[in-house]
Formats: sequence, C-alpha cells, structure tokens
Amino acid sequence: MFLVIRKRTAGMIFAGICFFGLSIGAYNFALHPNMHNWEKQKLLIRQVKTDQKAVALTFDDGPDPVNTPALLEVLGKNKAKATFFVLGSRAEKQPDLIKKMAEAGHELGNHSYSHADFNGKSDEFILEEIKKTSDILCQLAGQTPAFFRPPGGYLSYAMVDLTNQEGLTIGYWTWQQDSKDWRDGTTAAQIADHIKKNIAPGQIIVLHDGASNGAQTVKAMDILIPELNKQGYHFVTMSELLELENKE
Repeated sequence: MFLVIRKRTAGMIFAGICFFGLSIGAYNFALHPNMHNWEKQKLLIRQVKTDQKAVALTFDDGPDPVNTPALLEVLGKNKAKATFFVLGSRAEKQPDLIKKMAEAGHELGNHSYSHADFNGKSDEFILEEIKKTSDILCQLAGQTPAFFRPPGGYLSYAMVDLTNQEGLTIGYWTWQQDSKDWRDGTTAAQIADHIKKNIAPGQIIVLHDGASNGAQTVKAMDILIPELNKQGYHFVTMSELLELENKE
C-alpha cells in the first residue's frame, strides 16, 4: 500500500511539474521568443527603468463616443495624462473627439485601422493598416504617432520590421498590469484593485476605453488615480515615460 501511494504521489507531483513547465513555456511563447531582443534594440517597450514614481496609462480600441469623453473628464479632473491607442476607423467617425484628446495633452498611438487579426495577413495588409491610421491621426490632430500597439498583442518578425520602417516603436504593456478590464462583468473596483496590487514605477498599464465594459474602466480610473496620487505616483504619456528612463 505504501509503495502504491508513493507511486501515485510521485505521478501527481511529476504531472504538476510538467503542467507548470508547460504553462511557463506557453506564456513565454505567447510573449514571442524574440521579444527581449526587440526590447534591447528599442524596437519594443513594455516598461521603463526609472527611480521616479511615474507610470503610463494606456487606453485601447477607442475613441468611443460615450466612454472616451467621460474618461477625458476624469483624467482632466485628476490632472493625469494618458496615451490612447486608437483605431483609424473609429477616429474617422469621431474627428472632434480626436482633436479634443490631443488638445488636452494626451498622446495618440496607432492601434491599426480595423483591429483585424494580423496572424496570416500579408505584409501589404499590415502596412496599409498602420499607414492609414497614422495618416488619419496626423490629419485630425497634427500628431505623428510614435507608438504602434498591434491588435491582440500579435507579434511577428515581419510586422516589427514594418513598424520600424514606419518610424514607430511597438508600444506593448507591462504584463502584470493587464487587469482584463475589457471583460464584461469586471467591476471598476476589481480593475482598480488589480492595478494597485501590482503597481511599480515605470509600468505601462493597458486598459480599454473602446470595449463594451468601458464604463467600468472609466469608473476605475476615478478610484485609482487619486489613490495612487496619495502614494506619490503621477501619470504621464508613454513618450514622457521614456524620457524618465534611468541612463546606465
């Protein structure tokens, strides 16, 4: 009996180790095997090493005609700056809102034109999605985007090369700071709590003003920003965050 129990226990432990290893492997694969090299080459950014308590709030998939104006009000009230990764197709429909975002001092990033799944798409398709959105933002707001955030976080060697050719840096995010705020049913308190529990200087926080759960994201910012301000944190654009990077 003792030997049987030991064998079963050993089998369970082995299975657990295998599952853990596979989970870590899957996570690293999801990050793309060349991500660290792209970071070293400054082609991709996920976080900035800085001694200052500064972080970048980033918002994807907008502009939304309801949630984005509400978010701008919250940011303005709290004197916080952010980077908005907008869709070209939505920007075209909300030109006045795009101008308002830029006039308020926020940064506009490129999140593609249609939020298509880039996996399997041709270089020509990807390049058109990127160029079209950059042109729209330049025309509407007078800003030439510095950062591109691929839809769904998709990465490939070809896409990074194309982005680099367009003078854009891949604006990724700090992996601890994905609160999944876009999921329907996720509350403002849950979003804010996730960010507070994982906060650290130099982080890039991913959020969504253009998702169906965007109203909760807006409410979360009204909770989060004042509380982190009390801890000494301030909120800057991604370009401003890069300027705070410690020089080695």
